[in-house]
Amino acid sequence: MCCEDDGVLGLPPAVIEMVARYRRMRDERGFGWGEEALPEFFRWARFSRLGPVFDELAATGDWAGAVRAAVGDVVPAGLVLVSIDADGALSARLGPPRPGIAGGAVQVDVVIDSGLDRDVAVTVAGEDVAVPTGGAGLCTLDLDADAPPIAVACGAERLDVDGAVVATPAATLRLTCPDGARWSVLDATGGAWFAGGVPRKWDADDRPFFHTDPGTVTMAVPAGPLHVTAARGLEFERQEFAPEPAPGQTVELDYRPARRFAPAADGWYGADLHVHLNYSGDHVVHPVDAARMQRGEGLHLMHLTAGNFGGSLVYDRELLESTAGADLWARDRMVARAGLEYRNDLLGHVHGLGLAGVPEVLHTGHEGSEHPWDWPPNSVACGQMRALGAVTTYAHPVYSPLTQPGDLFSPHRTVEARELVADAALGVVDAIELVSCFDDRGALVLYHHLLSCGLRLAATAGTDTFLSFAHGPAPASNPPGWGRVYAQLGGARLSAAAFADAIRAGRTVVTNGPWLTLDVDGHGPGTVLDRRPGQRLTVRVQTVGSGVQRLVLYGPDGELAATAGDELHHEVVLGEAGSWLAAAAHGDDDPHTLGAPVFAHTTPVYVDVGGRRVARAESARWCLDVLDGFQSLVTEHGRFDPQRRARQLGDLVAVLDRARQVYRAVER
Repeated sequence: MCCEDDGVLGLPPAVIEMVARYRRMRDERGFGWGEEALPEFFRWARFSRLGPVFDELAATGDWAGAVRAAVGDVVPAGLVLVSIDADGALSARLGPPRPGIAGGAVQVDVVIDSGLDRDVAVTVAGEDVAVPTGGAGLCTLDLDADAPPIAVACGAERLDVDGAVVATPAATLRLTCPDGARWSVLDATGGAWFAGGVPRKWDADDRPFFHTDPGTVTMAVPAGPLHVTAARGLEFERQEFAPEPAPGQTVELDYRPARRFAPAADGWYGADLHVHLNYSGDHVVHPVDAARMQRGEGLHLMHLTAGNFGGSLVYDRELLESTAGADLWARDRMVARAGLEYRNDLLGHVHGLGLAGVPEVLHTGHEGSEHPWDWPPNSVACGQMRALGAVTTYAHPVYSPLTQPGDLFSPHRTVEARELVADAALGVVDAIELVSCFDDRGALVLYHHLLSCGLRLAATAGTDTFLSFAHGPAPASNPPGWGRVYAQLGGARLSAAAFADAIRAGRTVVTNGPWLTLDVDGHGPGTVLDRRPGQRLTVRVQTVGSGVQRLVLYGPDGELAATAGDELHHEVVLGEAGSWLAAAAHGDDDPHTLGAPVFAHTTPVYVDVGGRRVARAESARWCLDVLDGFQSLVTEHGRFDPQRRARQLGDLVAVLDRARQVYRAVER
């Protein structure tokens, strides 16, 4: 299969039918595509105030209260608040109207706030919305200038809401970028406008965006003040425009992105190893859409992972089965591969880049699926993917800052990388997502403890972006490549195989914004040095890009040196024990970093002293505590076949016991 300017050619029939089937499912069943166990926050994914809702929810734990707080006392533009009082009467408050043009849809959120002491069904513009007792519901509408009043009904009560959209004369934008780009177009009220024929998306900060192919695209917009932003991934500067087209006028905007940095000039190529093409949601995404997004982000390698959600349906399975071992496309420094995210929500998720075939089991532990038990252990899945030629990586490893090992275990099904601590010790996993959709601070704590036990895992990045989601939750609807792993290919041509080899060798740097380099006596990430006690190592760390507040050199004793500048020089005097040295960049918010604090980190340079690896007893004890807590967790909450419980649980305990031997040897 290859990617041409006019689309993706040579699609296998199974993939064509897959896309058609997904469209039928979406049209018949709506956003969830029939997922029975869709979490509540996914049903609110299209809400324009979702970010503030999550912030309030984290503080209070009250979903309905969080929605009310996010709406606030002054209703924002594009939102209708329908209230149901204790007697069932309906009333509405509106924000300022969105400008609408004929044939051009603009999003309006209708939030239902119920004061009833019972669950209720509310009909909004013909769509039924379930609202729990004293809770809130949401209906998101796409309206244009000719839209009739919004009809709301609850029982015998009726309410027509007018004024959410105001008719506005149309104008035209012509957007040009020679390489493809990501565009965001907002009207004066913050309403989003999109080019035709492309998926409409919003990022983690509720900024709308769409991608265009190289060349020029024409789109209709309301006349009046607009705010337009053009971007092209991490390596290029953003550009902002403020056109104010008159009715009927055409305005041309030309984006020629300036480079922030150019790692590929030195052999470093960037990848997003964890992207879902289709995963329920608003859109059914064709591979040509994914290729446009990849090109528009300037992303060298994109790994489209098949995976189930909560049941037996493995999204994009046909894509993997039809193309395993082959590129989806490879052209103009842009390669894509289909892969697998093996999912168990108690043990952790693992993905494999470079699969030459399809593993026998694709997921475990999901009730109602053909593999409902938390068995076999993830180590078996890692072994199977490796046998098929893949690099194995634990995804989104930690959900919290991980101040103590027990933070990994509550609540008990949070898709964190619990078995990683065992599988890393057994040598069946190659890498860890150090930049992901979860908490990079917690991932760093886990990673550093594993490194300090003499284990050698590459740092990688996977965003878990859902290309088929228009809105979050959180960064799920971000553009692919908002976090990246860069691999040094050592002069090899860009390919999935070369990238996998670089990961195995640890020649990687991860980032969600700035470019970061590490040099230890002339050597880069992944190098293994053998030195003697008392020898000195010269270390140089540099960063390019915005948003970095601290550069840090880490080792098994924590921070070895730090600076607020963009370059760090340090000399390390070796003791009797082995060591490792890794660079990191930390920051806060930055326009190039979407929905996460600025962060970058290298795989270490490993320093053996007298032929011996680093072995820190305190980190070994930390890992042993994780294994003990993990065993208690799976004993209490694991799903095992009642007829085979002792054997299935015993298989996992055997994996943990083998890992304990490794850490106890380090502890001594």
